[in-house]
Amino acid sequence: MPTSSYNLGQKIKRYRLINDIRQEDMAEKMQVSRATLINYEKGHTAINMDVLNRLKNHYPDFELESTKNHKPQIISENTIDFKVLFSVIYSKKNFIIMFTIFFMTAGIVSSFFMKKYYNAEISLYPAKNDLNQSLGQFQSLAANFGMNTPKNDQDFNIPDVVMSRLIASKAVNEEWINKNGNKIKLIELWRMNIPPWYGLLFNTQTDSTIAVEKAIKKFKNHINVTEDRLTGLIKISTTFQDPVVAANIANFIGSQVEYYIQKENSAQSTKEKLFISGRLKIVKNELENSEMDLKDFKERNRGYENSPELFMFFSQLLREVEVKKEVYLTLQQQLELARIEEVKQSPILHVLDSAVPPIRKSSPNRLYFLIISFFGGIIISSLRVVFRY
Repeated sequence: MPTSSYNLGQKIKRYRLINDIRQEDMAEKMQVSRATLINYEKGHTAINMDVLNRLKNHYPDFELESTKNHKPQIISENTIDFKVLFSVIYSKKNFIIMFTIFFMTAGIVSSFFMKKYYNAEISLYPAKNDLNQSLGQFQSLAANFGMNTPKNDQDFNIPDVVMSRLIASKAVNEEWINKNGNKIKLIELWRMNIPPWYGLLFNTQTDSTIAVEKAIKKFKNHINVTEDRLTGLIKISTTFQDPVVAANIANFIGSQVEYYIQKENSAQSTKEKLFISGRLKIVKNELENSEMDLKDFKERNRGYENSPELFMFFSQLLREVEVKKEVYLTLQQQLELARIEEVKQSPILHVLDSAVPPIRKSSPNRLYFLIISFFGGIIISSLRVVFRY
């Protein structure tokens, strides 16, 4: 009894101090003297039930205050009591359900106010280039004569070409047909040509150069390219607010990649042809000079067969003519192959699937919003219930 009296007296004193109640007023309500109340608070005197009932009648919330600290704790000694946790959450299940429904409704409604984006995709497949194999035998033959002819074996990293500033700047400056049949630039589609709201206050104007730079950076964020290292299949996807624009830009990027690689290979073939043509002229002059030297030697030395020294000199001139002739014939063959390669311009990439305007939007995905809102509502409402507990 002394222990319980002491605990109860401490609770009475704590309640009185928290609520700023004078000892005289509380003693009057309990119908006891002030000294008796002091003994109650110090635990020197036990409190009978009549006095306790009068205390509860005049101060109804005293019972709540005295029992509040004895509720089960969710975390005790750094350990989570999941039984208490789930019981607390279950006791507020109606609030959690209502809050989750509200959160899901807000998520779905907000998705209707978000911009719609459409995704279009084009796939490219690398073509096999077998012409280099046929050129290889002639290039190796020319190498035997000390000539280093350039090879048309450039290897392009397609993703780097797709994400290059060259293609981005062309796409930004191009006019595109939208779903309404109107021509529009990406700067207009993204409303970058409109001054910001604070421009009215400071009288600022939109700089076209800055707008183009921003559009080029933003363009790269709307492009995605993947390459299958095993099969070589390349997929280029574009995401824009207009489905027709998305498809047109995807096809445009595919054609630009083909054109760039084909142009570089064609330039390499032209460079090779010019190199061989220059060498062919030089070798032709050297061959003609060697033939003239051989002719003059024969005219001046009719009986060179009978002189070992003259015959040796004749053999040297003849050998030089034969070597020049072989080099000349090899260069002529390579020149013809270089001309064929330049005219042929075989494609490096084949379009496997062209991009078509998508029927359905790619974002926002309302099912995704619904799922995220559902779990978000449950988590937020449960945390609120736990923290309030």
